[in-house]
Amino acid sequence: MNYMADPFISLVVPTYNRAGYIVKTLATLLAQDYDAYEIIVVDDGSTDNTEAAVAAIGNSRIRYHKKQNAERGAARNYGARLATGQYVNFFDSDDLAYPNHLREAAKVIAALGNPEIFHLGYDIKDADGNLERTVGSLPSSVNAVLIDGNHLSCNGVFVSRDIFLALPFSENRSLSASEDYALWLRMASRYTFHSVAVVTSTVVNHDQRSVVTIKRDKFLERMGALRAEIEQDPVFQSRYKAQWGTFRAYQDIYIALHLAMANYAKGESLGYLWNAFKLRPQVMFTRRFLAALKNTVL
Repeated sequence: MNYMADPFISLVVPTYNRAGYIVKTLATLLAQDYDAYEIIVVDDGSTDNTEAAVAAIGNSRIRYHKKQNAERGAARNYGARLATGQYVNFFDSDDLAYPNHLREAAKVIAALGNPEIFHLGYDIKDADGNLERTVGSLPSSVNAVLIDGNHLSCNGVFVSRDIFLALPFSENRSLSASEDYALWLRMASRYTFHSVAVVTSTVVNHDQRSVVTIKRDKFLERMGALRAEIEQDPVFQSRYKAQWGTFRAYQDIYIALHLAMANYAKGESLGYLWNAFKLRPQVMFTRRFLAALKNTVL
């Protein structure tokens, strides 16, 4: 197959102390059935043997760069500035790509005429490879549904490099683990955010994943930083002003659920659910509200 006419894609892989995962991740990225791409590994100040693990792969397609730790938003931005592709894709260093990941992206780019941003489907598996669920049937435009939660995988998002450089990830450390959602909301305020129902990657749920383990104060600080990030964006407020209460309600449900799952005080979780109900009473009939309530009272 001749890929000379295909778009060149830059895979930016931020990593921090993931030597035990990144080799397998990179192996799946190197096994693509598409040739026009590069892999940029940005080591965000790892203290383990990540550098040696990447070097041992010995593939010239991989460009490794180590920098001082500044969290994922800064690492992704750093990698995008080094990228030479027309599109960038930010792939987490503990997840896996199917061989069709880049081929399907190239098909979308051709079919939609160089869209600013789009998302491919993904599945979620446990550390043993057992399928937990598949997210491959989002609406063709996800602009509307993003307001009620981050349904996207960072691995599945492809964005025109020029667009991204003008609107990068926030480098606020307090936002770490929600910097992707903040950016998707800001981009959805400005562009049509396409979604294509084809599964091309796997999010691996393991015990060390940052969104699985939370510390109350840091978690609440992150939720506040997320709210502030988009509340201060005039374009977002103009586009989604009528849905601001919906966003706040679903954020409170998210907080309640994660506090309950981490076994923090049930009264605090119930308080967030009450706030969500006051903001948008109809959310009490949603699956997420009921799941948060169940985790809180049981």
